Parts: sequence; structure tokens; C-alpha cells
Amino acid sequence: MKSIVKVGAFLLLLTTFACASSKSHATPEELAALDKMLSNKQFKIEAKWAQPMASQGLNSIANAGLLPPGSTASRIDVSGSSGYLRMVGDSVKANLPFFGERQMGGYYDQDKAGIKFEGIPKNLSFSSNKKDTGKTIRFTISQESENFQVIAQLYPNGKARLAVSSSHRTNIWYQGNLSEYKEE
Repeated sequence: MKSIVKVGAFLLLLTTFACASSKSHATPEELAALDKMLSNKQFKIEAKWAQPMASQGLNSIANAGLLPPGSTASRIDVSGSSGYLRMVGDSVKANLPFFGERQMGGYYDQDKAGIKFEGIPKNLSFSSNKKDTGKTIRFTISQESENFQVIAQLYPNGKARLAVSSSHRTNIWYQGNLSEYKEE
């Protein structure tokens, strides 16, 4: 099982880096704002697009016309879902819509249909992207019996890319907007 997770993580990383946007020309103000968010550990990623792993089941749903307008099986508009990942201090919380297949048995619970976790992540690391001015955050976190590996690429222009690997589901990627998190 560990080798499958490692291979999945490698493929996820490979796809993430291969699909990364070209070098950005960030202003010093944008770079300072990104660095401030990361040093304060106070930011939020709001999901706009989900990119699930392709499967026959997802293609069938798309062919039946059950996806939101403008969406395809490989890119789904989730801008109206309020999906997010946020970091406040040492804690992370996520509530992201999920499109894909569950790999392990279990019962159906409508409240747990999406990717939801909250707590203090393990193996948290921050690094600079080698190709551009963005930053990469990596961590693992568990929620009940499910384990998640998360890789977030944050860019000074306010865009973010998020990859989530789960021990119970197929991999999924998100694209969205990055902003400083302010308690409501």
C-alpha cells in the first residue's frame, strides 16, 4: 500500500510541476505580501476549479450532462461551492468538494462526501519554487481513518494550485485564489 501511495505522490508531483504556469513577473509588493502570509501562517485558498483523476465513472457522469455548465470530466467549475483550504497559525482546515471514486469501502454520509479535515498538520514544510517566484507547502494530515497528503503551490499574483492525495479516494487537484485569511 505504501508503494502505491509513493507512486501516486510521484505522479501527482510530476503532473503538478508539468502543468505549472510559466514564470511570473511579480512585483516586490506581491512578493512581500506572499512572504507575509506564509510567515504569519495566515492564508486561505478558495477553490474555483477541481481537476479530478479521469475515470470511466466520471466520464459517464459528464456524458449524462450532470456536471455544472462549462465543466468537463477533467475540469469542473466549483466556484459556487465555497470550497477552501485555510491555514491559521499551526492549524489547517479544509472543506473541498470531491469528484472522483472512493477506493475503500465505507458507509455513505452526506456530510463527509467532500474532502474535510481540520487539525495540526504533520511534516509541514515550506519551500521556494525552483522555476518561478511562488512557494510550495507540503503536509500530511489525518481525519478519522482517512489520511491526506497535500501539496499547495502559492503564487504572488494571488493564484494557487492544490493537490490532494487520499488513502481512500482518487487524487484530485484544485485551482483557486489565494488571499490573506482574516477571521470573520
